[in-house]
Amino acid sequence: MRNKLKKIFILVNDPIFVYQHLLPILDTLKKQTQIYIITAYNKKFNLDFENIKIINIPIKRAPNFIDIYALFKFFFIRLLYDPDICLSFTPKAGLINSLTRIQGSRSLHYFTGQRWADLKGTSRYLLKLVDKLIIFTCYRTYCDSSSQAKFIAKELKTNSVGILGKGSISGVNMDKFNIKKEIALNELRKSKISNSLNLLSILEKTCSKKIKLICFVGRVNKDKGIRELIAGFKLHNKIFKDSYLLIIGPNELNNKDSQTIKNLKNCIYIDYFKNINLILPFAYCLILPSYREGFGSVLIEAAASKVPIIASDIPGPKDFIDHMKNGYLIKPKDSIEIKNALNFYRENNKLLKTFSENAYQKCIKYFSERYVCNLFKKEILRNI
Repeated sequence: MRNKLKKIFILVNDPIFVYQHLLPILDTLKKQTQIYIITAYNKKFNLDFENIKIINIPIKRAPNFIDIYALFKFFFIRLLYDPDICLSFTPKAGLINSLTRIQGSRSLHYFTGQRWADLKGTSRYLLKLVDKLIIFTCYRTYCDSSSQAKFIAKELKTNSVGILGKGSISGVNMDKFNIKKEIALNELRKSKISNSLNLLSILEKTCSKKIKLICFVGRVNKDKGIRELIAGFKLHNKIFKDSYLLIIGPNELNNKDSQTIKNLKNCIYIDYFKNINLILPFAYCLILPSYREGFGSVLIEAAASKVPIIASDIPGPKDFIDHMKNGYLIKPKDSIEIKNALNFYRENNKLLKTFSENAYQKCIKYFSERYVCNLFKKEILRNI
C-alpha cells in the first residue's frame, strides 16, 4: 500500500509571487507531497498547475478590514485539511500563518525583506513587532540572504532565523537565462506584448549598438527607488543621449509619478512581461536602486544573462554584488549616485565584461536553480 502524501500549504499574498519565485520549488516538491497554494484570486495571474490545488482567500498586500475574514477563513481551511506544514511568504501571510497554528501542523515562514527597514516611528515599531511575533510563534523561520539574517539578528535580538546556502528562494535557471539575442528576438516577434512595436524596434537597435538599454525590473513604487532612478537617468541622458530606460513591473505610483514616467524621454514602460529572460539579453545593464530588498532575484537573473548590474548597497543585493568585482553598489535614495554609476559604466566599457563574467560564475557556484531548490526540498522534508 502506498504511503499517503504529506500535505503542504503554501500561503502567499498574491499569485504573482508564485509565478516570480516559487515555480521551481513547486516542481521540486510536488512529486513527494500534496501541495495546496492559498492566495488571493487575481484574474490576471490565474493559477492552474497539475497535481497542485488552489484555494482562494481574500488576502491583500496593504492593510484591510477584510484581513480579519481572511484570518478566520484560513484557520478553518487549516482545520479542515490538516496540513503537515504551512509555509508562508511575505509579512501578512506570515502573521496569518503564525496566528492560526494548530497541533500537528508546523508553521514555517520565509522572510523576503523587512517592510520596516527604512521606516521610523510607530510604523517601524509595529511592523517589527509583527516580525517578532512570527519568529516567536512559527516552528522555524528563514530569510533569503545572509545580510538580512544579520540585520534581523541585530534589530530583533534573535539568532533563530536561518538561511539556506548563500540565499535566494529558488535560484535561477542558468540555461533559460543564458539565451542568445537572435533567439530571444525571434521569440519576442511571435509574442503579443503591450507596446510591442516600439519595444521591438528598441531591442533591434541594441543589436546594432545604436542605443544602450538600461533595464529596471520590479514593482514600480517609491521603495524600489523609482523616483531617484528617473532623476538619475535624466542627468545621465543629458550626456549619453543614446541611452534608453526600460521599466518593467506593476505600477504602484500615484498619478503624478506615473505621468512623469509617461513623459520621460527615451523611456519605455511595460506593466508586466512573463518571460523576462527574453528581454535581459538586450540590456546594457540592469539597475535595482531599492531602499530595501529581500535578496533581489532579478540580480541573479541578470547575472545568468551576463548583464552588468548596478544595485543599492543594502541587505540582500550586497550578498551577491561585490562592489567593483562583479557589479556596482550605490547608496540608496541618491539620484546623483545613480547618474554616476550609469556614467561610469559608459566610460569604462571594458570593465563590464569582467563584472558580468564574475557575476555569472558566482551564479553557477551558489545560485543555480537545481542547487538552491534541492536545499529547499531537503529542509522542507526534514521538518515534516
